[in-house]
Amino acid sequence: MAAVDPNDLRGNVAAILLAHSRSADEELLAACRPLADAQLDQPFEMGLGSLRKVLMHHLGAVRIWADIYAGGQMRPWLPDEGELDVPEMEQASASLHDEWTELASRFDLAEMVQRSVKGNTRRHTRAHIIAHVTTHGVHHRAQAINMLRRLGVEDRPTGSVLSWVFDHLKP
Repeated sequence: MAAVDPNDLRGNVAAILLAHSRSADEELLAACRPLADAQLDQPFEMGLGSLRKVLMHHLGAVRIWADIYAGGQMRPWLPDEGELDVPEMEQASASLHDEWTELASRFDLAEMVQRSVKGNTRRHTRAHIIAHVTTHGVHHRAQAINMLRRLGVEDRPTGSVLSWVFDHLKP
């Protein structure tokens, strides 16, 4: 399996998932711009407990999996570095998605990557990692969209891949 061609948004499922993930994160964070800190931190009995915590966790996972995918030095867990406001999250998200586009285009998807978790070595192909990162993002964006609904935000993204295809690719 070759590396991801980020321009092949008609036939390369990894490219489609990564491009959708970028766009869905942009739309979600744009919907959060008008919110006050109290709304971002309002407790909810779902997910990680607040909109900011869900967003920070999601961005942290995107970053840590980029490090695993690249096989390089692991950066600290993003949420441990302190809370970000929405513009900072938008900047971090854009940078991380740029990084993913570059990484995915550089490495063969069938190559194996090793990582150690609590003393156990786990092996994944790079394709497995892209599948995990993008579906993990869908899961947490759905939680965030539900939190936005509960906060009364009317202009919310759907998070749907097919809505994104229709709106952005005009098949």
